[in-house]
Amino acid sequence: MQYAYPVYRAAIEAQRLGIKRISVIEFGVFTGHGMQDLESIAEQVEPETGVKIDVIGFDSGKGMPPPVDYRDMPYVWQEGFFSINVDEVKKHLHRSELILGDVGETVHEFMKKDRAPIGFISFDLDYYSSTVRAFELLKYPDKHFLPRTYCYFDDIVGDDYEIHCECVGELLAIKEFNEENEKRVLCPIHKLRNKRIVPAGWTEHIYVFHIFDHPLYSKYINTDKDW
Repeated sequence: MQYAYPVYRAAIEAQRLGIKRISVIEFGVFTGHGMQDLESIAEQVEPETGVKIDVIGFDSGKGMPPPVDYRDMPYVWQEGFFSINVDEVKKHLHRSELILGDVGETVHEFMKKDRAPIGFISFDLDYYSSTVRAFELLKYPDKHFLPRTYCYFDDIVGDDYEIHCECVGELLAIKEFNEENEKRVLCPIHKLRNKRIVPAGWTEHIYVFHIFDHPLYSKYINTDKDW
């Protein structure tokens, strides 16, 4: 659901804005199960919405790098964790693009090509430092994104060893990004759990990348309501 909900909502947003194709991205591929889920979700969402979906995954291809400092929470994660078996992952993917290398570099190569606007991004890089490097993607011009791009942050809630706060990890990366940008912010969907029939923990991980000066941000899309 943490992928199905945001991908579906992104496709609906694109449909209402007259956008025929979007990109969905996963940072941190590991076993490839998330990519497989995105492919399956895309195949279900496309015929319902009429919006085509490109699936892209980013991974170092080598597992986690050495932690930079305490902000990477090295008491939880260490170098070499989540090493990917590239051949095995590719064997189970049918329509995805897998991009290997340092995300701080590969995102720039990725954006040099003509891409459909990004509608969903999953950030599952664990470290603060790796997340900050992935945030390079969010600095590109608004034409590369939906005005409200859905995001999933995996490492903001965890087991009892993962003591997450806004001073370390992904939450710190989010906090700093918001402090440095006035017209672009990453915010959770307020009380998303109350919109679900059965409240679930995944709702705490869903954020939206708002681009307030995007030319389509204020375009009316709530067209199914009879006011």
